[in-house]
Amino acid sequence: MHTKKHDNFFDEENSETKAEEQLLTMLGAYDKPVAANLEVGLKVSGKVLKVSDKYAFVEIGGKNEAVVELLELTKEDGTCSVAAGDIFEGYVVSLKGGITLSKKLSSKAAGGDSSLSDIIDAMKSKVPVEGKVTGINKGGFNVKVMGQKTFCPISQIDLKRVEDPNLFLNKTLSFVISRVTEGGRNIVVSRLPLLEADMGQILDHLASCIESKTAVPGTITRIMPYGLFIDLGGFEGLVHISEVSWERSQDLSQTYAPGQKVDCLVLAVERKEQLRQSKISLSIKQIYANPWTTVSTVFTPGQTVQGKITRLANFGAFVQLIPGVEGLIHISEMSWEKKIRHPSDVVAEGQAVTVTILSVDADKREISCSLKDAANDPWKDIETIFSAGATVQGTVVQNTRFGFFVDLAEGITGLLPFGNIAQEKKEAIKVGSPLDVTIESIDSERRRISLSFGKADERSHQADVKQFLSAQRQAPPASDTDFGAALKLALQKKQSQPENP
Repeated sequence: MHTKKHDNFFDEENSETKAEEQLLTMLGAYDKPVAANLEVGLKVSGKVLKVSDKYAFVEIGGKNEAVVELLELTKEDGTCSVAAGDIFEGYVVSLKGGITLSKKLSSKAAGGDSSLSDIIDAMKSKVPVEGKVTGINKGGFNVKVMGQKTFCPISQIDLKRVEDPNLFLNKTLSFVISRVTEGGRNIVVSRLPLLEADMGQILDHLASCIESKTAVPGTITRIMPYGLFIDLGGFEGLVHISEVSWERSQDLSQTYAPGQKVDCLVLAVERKEQLRQSKISLSIKQIYANPWTTVSTVFTPGQTVQGKITRLANFGAFVQLIPGVEGLIHISEMSWEKKIRHPSDVVAEGQAVTVTILSVDADKREISCSLKDAANDPWKDIETIFSAGATVQGTVVQNTRFGFFVDLAEGITGLLPFGNIAQEKKEAIKVGSPLDVTIESIDSERRRISLSFGKADERSHQADVKQFLSAQRQAPPASDTDFGAALKLALQKKQSQPENP
């Protein structure tokens, strides 16, 4: 019988077995009891003694040495992040067969599924643990932490409102264990304590930016009809629609988009007892100069400028003169030639127009404009065209409770009051018919012309009567002698006439 020599066929060496041998050698060399003050979850620091193919060996004080898996210390380029002599900080994740450290408590760092006691220790020590979001259920997420199935409420996974839970699915995040009940069957975790850790400092920084008027960078997260929500890196602030732009803002989605980077000024920080509920008011427009501060030097009455119609109202149209500055064209300042029922009869939103500045009030932020062409103002030389007492032909355009409006020329309308119409002429006036009227008076400043109809003959007759009465009063009275002589002469004439048979 031949005896087979040992050829080490089944003892093939590789890098993993060498690393294990190195670990056993180190643990054997320091075959000492673990210090009683060490426990899972405790944060420790120490000097790196040696780095092998799989582990880093760390001296953590006294005669205690620990190991860290090299996978935790490998950077993206494949190199190790520590070397002998460096200081390493981490957490005790296991005391079984030696001391094992990790940057964070996780199932991977602990070397597989952890016991419930490790979960409880992590909860008591409030140290962060890594967990992978494995599913979504009603009200929150299923998270696997240290080999255990846990639950994270949707309100506890992020500081801001979660619009799409799927964004967290299959992600590995840091959590703290907040509750363990029912013998470990119900484990609740949360991210909020970790996310809130630096909130106080962030709020202090944002508050300091108010006084210094320092702009802070942010990212648009949501667009609402009333404003923009901005992520400031831990906090979400609101830019109200009135603080978005010096121009009038209506549909913010036409200008901004989620994910867009913007700079803001902090207007106010309302600090709450629960820091994550604090409210931050922001402004985008105040980063830029207020155009109304210089509007008096830019626009003067009588100036003709170009603008764009931005919106219409029953009383007029708003026109953008420069970004952030709007003027008002009152409906009465839209046309000389015709009566305007609504601004849409003349202009439309987005239309480019040329206007004349009538007045500027920078304090009230009001600019009055006119669409009428000042050079063609029909009232400009009104007293050379019409004169008081003249009879002209017009067209009756409207019947009102106090009289008739009569168009005399393009842009010139006079008022014919009922009191200025001869009684016998009132039935002859019809809306839309021509009418010969007399100009009673002209007020060019107030742009008013008073008319009359049929009063000329009436006044001429009254003048004749007045003149006759005046003449009668001035003639000498007849004497009694003259009257008697006249009576005697009349009787004589009657007596001389033959009597009828």
